[in-house]
Amino acid sequence: RRDAHLAGSALLFGVTLKVLPISGSDTWLHFIMPAVALGYFATPAIMRLTRSGMLEVLGSDYIRTARAKGLRTGSVLFKHALRNALAPVVALTAVQLGFMLGGSVVIETIFALNGVGYLAWESISHNDFPVVQAIVLLISLFYIVLTLAADMANAWLDPRVRIG
Repeated sequence: RRDAHLAGSALLFGVTLKVLPISGSDTWLHFIMPAVALGYFATPAIMRLTRSGMLEVLGSDYIRTARAKGLRTGSVLFKHALRNALAPVVALTAVQLGFMLGGSVVIETIFALNGVGYLAWESISHNDFPVVQAIVLLISLFYIVLTLAADMANAWLDPRVRIG
């Protein structure tokens, strides 16, 4: 059902209304539909996790204490609540970005973008295994860096996570 909705949106904005280009990479407008297609499945999970984390944190004792001290609502929300609710969101975002790297193979092929994903598709179809191995290694290294950055961000957000 989501795929049909996404394809319908691409047809509406690209073919019927001719607001956005369907393929190519000439201007920044060419990247709007591929970006929406890549982020379409990751965004709801991140939003749900952020919402549930914020609802859980807003009911905690230290938030009531901060409000009782007379801190402004913005300060309570952003400095106290959001900082503590973001730890699982950062970890999920790193994992979702890794999935998007794999999805870029399909998206770049569909929208005729020349990138690493399209190179992977062309290399697989031409049995160019050394290039496929190099791309898999590159994407794996990028995924490792993403998870390391997420762990470092979580250590910065929550000092209790830091090791010795």
